[in-house]
Amino acid sequence: MNHYKVFRRCFLKFIVITTVCALLASCGVNPTPVPVIPATAVPATAVPATTVPATVVPATAVPATAVPASEAKTGVIVIPGDRFFPEGVAAAADGTFFVGSLEEGSIMRALPGATVFEPFIQAGANGLVSVLGLYVDESHNILWACSADADNGKLKGTAPTAIKAFDLKTGAAKGSYDLPGGGFPNDLTVDAQGNVYVTDSWSPRILRLAAGGTKLEEWVKDPKLGTDQWSLNGIDFDATSKVIYTVNQKAGLLFRIAIKADGSAGAVTQIKTSQELRSPDGLKVIGVDTLATGEGGAGGMAVITVQGDKATVRRLPAGLDGVATFAFYKGSAWLVENHADHFWNPTTAGPDANAPFRIVEVPLD
Repeated sequence: MNHYKVFRRCFLKFIVITTVCALLASCGVNPTPVPVIPATAVPATAVPATTVPATVVPATAVPATAVPASEAKTGVIVIPGDRFFPEGVAAAADGTFFVGSLEEGSIMRALPGATVFEPFIQAGANGLVSVLGLYVDESHNILWACSADADNGKLKGTAPTAIKAFDLKTGAAKGSYDLPGGGFPNDLTVDAQGNVYVTDSWSPRILRLAAGGTKLEEWVKDPKLGTDQWSLNGIDFDATSKVIYTVNQKAGLLFRIAIKADGSAGAVTQIKTSQELRSPDGLKVIGVDTLATGEGGAGGMAVITVQGDKATVRRLPAGLDGVATFAFYKGSAWLVENHADHFWNPTTAGPDANAPFRIVEVPLD
């Protein structure tokens, strides 16, 4: 017997008995108590629970997070062009970014809030060949640029290696300073007095352009910095401790160089790091005794906390394809993804890059 028939029969009995009792009560007769229907007479669920699924749409139909958490916090500015091969990048205080081209010998700019770079300084302007390190000197309204030549850019052989000065707002040429004896200017920084310091990747030396000066001079030359080609790379001035920091990309080493009262170079000290720096590219002082460097050998960033002659390294992977240097802006590194193996090793990697080129925000908190 099915549940419906049981329920119907019990319900009819209940109606009959209730009616009879009501009639007897109206006649003054004490009625028989109404029997209680057993709880099992009516099933708790007349329809099987599986008839209507608890969730009609599977929980996986709408992902909890459409964008990976590692990308959700980052900003991206795209660099147009199939063979731009970006290297140097710098940021102004208002969020304007500048990026230079190894292949084209030009500089692009992205105004605050822009998501794509636009042309700013044309190829070859002021003797540009391959653009590497950039530095924004807002106090003097100058965009500094390293112009190098490894004999593989579009403008190879057209001008001596040098550092170039451009008007920060208009891009007009303001000066050009050749490296004495040639070399490969990789990165540069400016101290509080306006002196410019430049690393030479082909020699264990740092050159200096004195504020208001007209030529670069060797500031320090020490084999400790690395005698192999492609050694010195990133450099920055620490305004708190009044020293210069620099990295050897090939050996993965960090150095501190004192600045004497007369402006000449003092002792060169290697800082022993808690773990190796993996092809450090670019260097910025981001806080008291705190540095950051891009890691071409790890595809991300490293934050370095200096304690005397030792330092602790905290690695921040970003999973990028071909990491160059970076700009530091509002607590984040804006790291260049440049696919540079196609520029430096076209025979092995192929001449065509995996565009688009871009700079990607990597929070350093």
